[in-house]
Amino acid sequence: MELEDFLFEIASLKNVPRSGWFKVGIDNPESVAEHSFLSAVIAFFLGLKEYGSVDEACRCSVSALFHDVHESRTLDLHHIARKYVRVDEEKTLEDQIDFEEGKDLKRVISEYSDIVHDADRIELFIQSRIYGLRIEDAKVYGDNVKMKTRAGAELLEKLKNADPRWWLRFEVHR
Repeated sequence: MELEDFLFEIASLKNVPRSGWFKVGIDNPESVAEHSFLSAVIAFFLGLKEYGSVDEACRCSVSALFHDVHESRTLDLHHIARKYVRVDEEKTLEDQIDFEEGKDLKRVISEYSDIVHDADRIELFIQSRIYGLRIEDAKVYGDNVKMKTRAGAELLEKLKNADPRWWLRFEVHR
């Protein structure tokens, strides 16, 4: 595989839906690419808070941006499916990044695993609250997320008290 092939493959993540949302009735759930983007944004701020360094925060963000690239081949399997189907994420990634520029990607993906875990779970929490405005059952996905870092736990607590309808501050006339 070459870098250009990898880039076209990763572009397909825009078409891979996050499958767990189908179970609660979300007809057109976010894609894996959309999930990865917000996870990367969250990871940047968690890394900044946890490490106090923009360089470290950028590394956290890049790690989160690539954390689900294997799903371009395996698709996104929700938790019930994972009871019956085993995905070798490591083998998938090895096959995907078997090109010159991909040598360091695996290390980058795993280097900040606690931050990426928390960013991934916080993204799930945020999405559960957004979808929960339409379908109450969607909130279940965010109800029991667990954090591994202090920064993640602090941000999650703030989010629990925030209104996902951020736009109300601009639309409501007083």
